[in-house]
Amino acid sequence: MAVEEKFSKKNARLGKYLSPLNIWALSFGCAVGWGAFVMPGTTFLPIAGPIGTVIGMLVGALVMLIIAYNYHYMINRYPDAGGTYSYAKNTLGYDHGFLSAWFLILVYIAITWANATAIPLVFRNLMGDVLKFGYLYQMAGYDVYLGEALVSLGTLWLGGLMCVPGGKIVRYIQTIAALVLIGGVVIGFYAAVSKGGNIFDITPQFSPNDTPLGAIFGIAVLSPWAFVGFESISHSAEEFNFSHKKTFAILFVAVVTAAAAYIFLALMAVSVLPEGYSNWVEYIGDLKNLHGYAGLPTFYAVHSLLGETGMAMLFLTLLGAVLTGLVGNSLAASRLIFSMSRDDVISTSLSKLGQFKTPTKVFLLLMICSLPIPFLGRTAIGWIVDVNTIGATIAYAYASGIAFLLARREGNKIVQATGLVGTLISSFFFLYFMIPNFWAVSAMSSESYLILMGWSILGFIVFRYVFQKDSRDHLGKSTIAWMALLFLIFFTSTMWLRQATHDVTKMTLGNLNAYYLEELKEHGAVLSEREINDSEYYLQNQMEHVSFMLTSYNAMQMCLIIAALFIMFSIYNMMTKREKILEIKRIE
Repeated sequence: MAVEEKFSKKNARLGKYLSPLNIWALSFGCAVGWGAFVMPGTTFLPIAGPIGTVIGMLVGALVMLIIAYNYHYMINRYPDAGGTYSYAKNTLGYDHGFLSAWFLILVYIAITWANATAIPLVFRNLMGDVLKFGYLYQMAGYDVYLGEALVSLGTLWLGGLMCVPGGKIVRYIQTIAALVLIGGVVIGFYAAVSKGGNIFDITPQFSPNDTPLGAIFGIAVLSPWAFVGFESISHSAEEFNFSHKKTFAILFVAVVTAAAAYIFLALMAVSVLPEGYSNWVEYIGDLKNLHGYAGLPTFYAVHSLLGETGMAMLFLTLLGAVLTGLVGNSLAASRLIFSMSRDDVISTSLSKLGQFKTPTKVFLLLMICSLPIPFLGRTAIGWIVDVNTIGATIAYAYASGIAFLLARREGNKIVQATGLVGTLISSFFFLYFMIPNFWAVSAMSSESYLILMGWSILGFIVFRYVFQKDSRDHLGKSTIAWMALLFLIFFTSTMWLRQATHDVTKMTLGNLNAYYLEELKEHGAVLSEREINDSEYYLQNQMEHVSFMLTSYNAMQMCLIIAALFIMFSIYNMMTKREKILEIKRIE
């Protein structure tokens, strides 16, 4: 459908009010959230060390810039509110549009949930039990309190209500919050350089747990998680008040500043060490035993270098990160759903603009859907957030693949190259995070696989509902799209079963080992520390063998499923062609 046709409905088009600075703030703010302040200690430094993190982030940023160029190309082709959904439905059909949108919706709302529920988590680490009142229950090992849940819920609704007025108010909130975020990070980094130790001469430079190349790779592959949201501006392309030809320049600056923020925060985390630690390896390895500022390396560095004034600045910086994540991702989700509604793919009532020329009903829908989230506990929310990377890689693969197809028709060699590379890289990222324990730090939890499988099945259910009410004959024309979703369900269920089996096996072996060690102790056979370590090393090797065998068996199973689906699809195509031939003969 042409872009002009989509906008034929009265009051269905969004206003043009976003400047280049506003768009940078949207892209940068969605990419850098509260996790950038805690991930240096929990993930980046243990995986790669300071220099490994720096190089890995730069490599990841380069990868994202390739995908960003594909988005730039597509935004100029389809400058409306749909983003990847618009590219897919205009090029491959509405079935692919629905499929890509379904996973992107989860990405944006999950990031919103993660940012809102981060506030009580920060209070837990910095202010103790202030919000720990009204104990409710324990969910997946996490104590859920009414006080924390209400704060998270209030944050979610506050973010949603901020978006309702739209226009100047939202763009000012997002831009100011983004500037506060990057400004606070830069000030903190300057303090680390000028007052802390020589951050450019920190030893060891790489994580002792891996080779330098492996450390860099371990960070680079996290780029879909680290930068997810930078592409959110594709859903606001209809609202640009400037030429879309400037999009790549803005995306370039957004990705570079996001990479700089991650790098600066990681280096700040090792610029100052608490007493009793000779290097960052000892400090980071002991974080689980530390509390308060010391348990959060970035916070400890700022407090040590800038005192209470620095902590006030850091709090504002963190608030900027939470606000940009809440507002930016809420806007992206609302524009995506609005675009689907305007195309009559889902209820057209969601495309009606309110008093402030914004899709008010979409924001209300998102806020209502968020009501139970704070009561799930942080562990369960973490499972949902883990699925984000999968949804992002699917969207990146769609955008890059479509850019390649269109560029090939036009003879655009540059976009053909970036489109092909982006598709291959996105596919690699998908497999990397989907196949558990195939590479280091790549495995999702079994619960995350279950959530992804459930979301995929729910996608089938929703599609059946909207397909039944598809009065404009948009849907049901691409068998490949739904075969792909069916394959994803099979694949995810297989990986879930494999990961669950792995977890149970690991727990069982651990229990058996503990039992026999206790039995030996009761019979007077006390093992030395070396013998205990040898026992644990043996069990670890056995688990690695079990993991490898499970992965091999799953790979064989998936090959058989793929072959069966291919044959079934081939037969279906033959039957369809035969029916068309017979229909033509009957008419003749």
